[in-house]
Amino acid sequence: MRKNVEIVCDEYRDVEYRDFDPPAGIRRAMKAVGWISLPFIVYPLVLLAKFSPEAGFKMASEILSLLPSTLGASIRYEFYRRTLRSCGKNVLIYAGAVFYYPEVNIGDNVGIDSHVRIQHCDLGNNVGIGAGTQILSGSKIRNFSRTDIPILTQGGKMKRTRIGNDVYIGVNCIIMDDVGDGAVVAAGSVVINKVEPYSIVGGNPARLIKKRISQERPSGGK
Repeated sequence: MRKNVEIVCDEYRDVEYRDFDPPAGIRRAMKAVGWISLPFIVYPLVLLAKFSPEAGFKMASEILSLLPSTLGASIRYEFYRRTLRSCGKNVLIYAGAVFYYPEVNIGDNVGIDSHVRIQHCDLGNNVGIGAGTQILSGSKIRNFSRTDIPILTQGGKMKRTRIGNDVYIGVNCIIMDDVGDGAVVAAGSVVINKVEPYSIVGGNPARLIKKRISQERPSGGK
């Protein structure tokens, strides 16, 4: 948080976050750690990921997920901007977050909290993903129609999941379909259908709670 605020019972108090504007000392430390880690951590793991785009990449991601907090985020960023399809500026990936595949695009100003799991997806700009959330490659990852062979041998289907710009996804969500620009997904939600732009959804399965359009995009007038 930007300043120390006393959090009390039975009353919400305003706070400001500084994920993308840390103190100058922290910024310098993160930059130094990122550069120092290149020959010892980042480049060897990049080679592993390039040599084996699936198993090797995921192994590297799991190793990097063990590095703690802010300084670990700097090392993770140096790795992912060299291995993902694209990785923008001001991307913070916290401890415990794991990417399954390198076929991921990430925009600018993206915060991925701890213990997030990400499969094939595109993340827009100004996206926040709460701790424990999983972004999956659709809802048909496993086939289970046949009963004469085990489910684990039946294969499945995958698609890319798109998360738009200016989206916030709360903690412990499961995302299996696209989330439109400006949308908010409440904590613990399971998204199995597309979320329309500027919607607030919640529940299992996630349903519309209300729209943000009237608040964020008022109709113009002369």
